[in-house]
Amino acid sequence: MADEEKTEIFHLKEEVEEELNQVYLELGKQYYEGGFEDPLPQLLPLFDRITRLKNQQADNRATCPNCKAKLEPGAVFCGSCGTKVG
Repeated sequence: MADEEKTEIFHLKEEVEEELNQVYLELGKQYYEGGFEDPLPQLLPLFDRITRLKNQQADNRATCPNCKAKLEPGAVFCGSCGTKVG
């Protein structure tokens, strides 16, 4: 994997992580300050956003240069084809 690709993936991960942290803060704030009898309907949009961001995190994983399979974080070998990646 080229250094440029690693840098891009790193920055994408940072951006998603930062946005996810902001959504968690907003969720806590709305729940705490909301005084809802049933908070679920008001908080569902935040739950959906968290799910989307978590899925995006998973999609931002590095890929194997040989078979293009998603690599597990810190992988030394591709779990699909066995190519050395680390």
